[in-house]
Amino acid sequence: MDNLLNIFISPLDWGLGHTTRCIPIAKELHKRGHKISFGVNDEQKFLLEQELDFGNYIQFEGYNIQYPKGGSMVIKMLLQSPKILKRIRAERNELQNLINKHKFDLVISDNRFGLYTKKIPCIYITHQLNIQSPGLIKNQLHKIHGKYINRFTHCWIPDSEGKINLGDELSHGKLHDNCSYIGTLSRFNQKATSENEDIDYLAIISGPEPQRSEFESIIINEFKKLNKNKCAIVVGKPLSKKQELIENIHYFSHLNSLAFFKLICRSKKIICRPGYSTIMDLSTLQKPAHFIPTPGQTEQEYLAKKHGKKNGWSTQNKLKISDKLECNTLPEIKTNLKNLKW
Repeated sequence: MDNLLNIFISPLDWGLGHTTRCIPIAKELHKRGHKISFGVNDEQKFLLEQELDFGNYIQFEGYNIQYPKGGSMVIKMLLQSPKILKRIRAERNELQNLINKHKFDLVISDNRFGLYTKKIPCIYITHQLNIQSPGLIKNQLHKIHGKYINRFTHCWIPDSEGKINLGDELSHGKLHDNCSYIGTLSRFNQKATSENEDIDYLAIISGPEPQRSEFESIIINEFKKLNKNKCAIVVGKPLSKKQELIENIHYFSHLNSLAFFKLICRSKKIICRPGYSTIMDLSTLQKPAHFIPTPGQTEQEYLAKKHGKKNGWSTQNKLKISDKLECNTLPEIKTNLKNLKW
């Protein structure tokens, strides 16, 4: 049996995908008897409290990244790089203080670059061994990210090591010595059923602003054109409790995993961003989906083309929802949390 540890888990705050994929890890470690604390913001805390009946919460500032409403994603991110680097340095100092105060034995960072120390083992979770970006900066980003990976004791990659996988070039290539594959990380643990499918279209909204609200507006306008179809939309805002019927649209600001699972089971077609956490959820659920990548987000564009194939994805400005909308089912990749090592 493992020595019982006091563990600090902190996911990145770019949307909620990094948070939801930490749920199965936290459950596995709690089941082994370890004490879990989360470093999160208010929105992340609310989501986790709905899903878990254990854990302590420590207010921890995020990177507060903004996506562009139009124009180049790369330029927008480069302009924010001083803010990101400042936050990385700050969270390193904050981590030292937290370790001294709470006596943590292990740190698990989901894509937070500054949460490493030589005092105790530190795990880094990422699916981005090869960050997708324009050629001019791709190699440079790869080198920078590689340096951060090597500062951690271990790097857990949420994907399969084999030829059948979810990330392809994103999560495969030359591995650092401290890297290992742990399978998918999904808050869901079973396939979705296809019985009683009474909802024609379900849209799942995710990701940072302002593109999140832009996507929501486009979906609602498209759904209103389908007045003979029953539609639903989940906008992923945990701090809001809004639920209403807008014409033919069932609108939910947020649903816990059980209610969300039931809604997915009732839905014939799913429309969503191909964020990597969503990809892992769909792999577990085995439910077909049509992908709309965030404009300018090179990783999502890559994943949309890989999993949407020829017609199972659309650009945001050309989305037309009809009964001809093509959806694809992703390969089923199992999780492998029994062999976690640090």
